[in-house]
Amino acid sequence: MNCIVARFLVPLLSVALCLIVGAVALGLFWSHFPDTTLRLFRGAGAIREAIFAGNWPTRYEAVSRGLLDERLIVYMGFVIVARIAFGILLLPVYRRFDRKPQSEYQV
Repeated sequence: MNCIVARFLVPLLSVALCLIVGAVALGLFWSHFPDTTLRLFRGAGAIREAIFAGNWPTRYEAVSRGLLDERLIVYMGFVIVARIAFGILLLPVYRRFDRKPQSEYQV
């Protein structure tokens, strides 16, 4: 595989995989621990209200409230945890294939 293609596709696939794993993890967490999930949603609602406690113009607040839904805040948390977990799990792979950069001009 071409090095430029690999440098583009590997991070892109990693992000896409973490989005999927985050959604699956949220679904499994929701089904196995509904009380804890409810507390997570309530905490996310408190975070959202804390963000909007300031004096925001109405046109910005309407769009922001749609984008900062409780479910989206909790989903973002699960995706971040999935990214951290994948980073820790793939650290030995990155170390294995780590190559020192070559100088551009070999003398």
